[in-house]
Amino acid sequence: MLLLNVPPPDEIFQLNKEFLVDSRVNKINGGIGVFLDNLGNPYVLPAVQKAIKFLTFSNFNYLPISGEPLFLEESAKLVFGSPHFLEYKEYIAKQAVVGGTNGLYIWGSAITDLEPAPKIIIGNPSWENHWNIFTRVGFQIIRYNHIDNDKKFNYERLKKVLLQHPKTYVLFHGGSTHNPSGINPSQNQWVQLKNILKITKNKVLFDFAYMGLGDSIQIDRFPITLFLKAKIPLSVIISYSKNMTLYQHRVGAILTVCSSKNEKEMKEKYFTNVFRIVNSNPPAFGEHIAKTILLSHYLKEEWIHNMKTMVRNLHQRRNVFARYAGRKFEHVTREKGLYSLLDIGKDQVLTLRKHYGIYLLLNGRINFGGISLPDIQKVAKSIREQS
Repeated sequence: MLLLNVPPPDEIFQLNKEFLVDSRVNKINGGIGVFLDNLGNPYVLPAVQKAIKFLTFSNFNYLPISGEPLFLEESAKLVFGSPHFLEYKEYIAKQAVVGGTNGLYIWGSAITDLEPAPKIIIGNPSWENHWNIFTRVGFQIIRYNHIDNDKKFNYERLKKVLLQHPKTYVLFHGGSTHNPSGINPSQNQWVQLKNILKITKNKVLFDFAYMGLGDSIQIDRFPITLFLKAKIPLSVIISYSKNMTLYQHRVGAILTVCSSKNEKEMKEKYFTNVFRIVNSNPPAFGEHIAKTILLSHYLKEEWIHNMKTMVRNLHQRRNVFARYAGRKFEHVTREKGLYSLLDIGKDQVLTLRKHYGIYLLLNGRINFGGISLPDIQKVAKSIREQS
């Protein structure tokens, strides 16, 4: 009998499956990465709802393999800022992707086609799929501790690793948000990292899944524009799943700043080739929604306002949680985005699940975006009882 190494199920979606079959009325899902309103209802941004009404459905033909051209152009303007886009537009390789996960896979596959045995530096903890994707496509992963003993970004450790491993790739989460910890470099630390990267000649990949949900679009893209102006080799994978609530529509793009037009053409050919093999053609509906919002001054301003409301709600939920969970968890008020890592053990996580109907990941990751304001109190009090 042939024995196969059967891969384990994805923890996040397995947890969601268990949550859905739980018959308890007051169960709480703090695992899966969605944003619910303050009453716990599914939330679609008002700007997205309005954008859909502008769409026509008279043409369901294929998009170009690379994606909808205006969607790609507007995404590049958003990520780099319009002035920088105009300066670098002839050097930006672009490829639409089926969400951020697909973007990482397409980018990684193209790089391993172009370079023998590439290496990438990734902070630990990180999103589980980072390990899975880069291992699968053939990268050697170099890990460092992302968080120090004071629950802050571990700048000194990353600095040491960069100096030890020059000219490799390094993965950053965009802006001030981080999955799963909510902890990323300060602006001053980004500046210091820029200076180090100029020396070590590392190449940077930003997984930009939460643009606008940390502080603001301008602040969240600060490290990207900083590195761009410093001419540090740079790729960005932007996803609109979280910041446009387009989870199931899988909208995103790879944006790579190249050193020449020839490199741009080569990178785009590799991205398109891998994408054609894996996905055939990008899904159009989400790209059209995003394009409609980004092209309309009115809808874009409303979208930015919608995200500000989400950010305020996330801060409010974090503050309420800290108030009821106790001083041990005050660090969550300093952290940004959907997620934080709670200093609780696996046994405590399982107890919360079994006895309280509270579903968190085994590493203690909590999604504040997916828990209503009233339920935040319940989660915090339950954790305090178990601490």
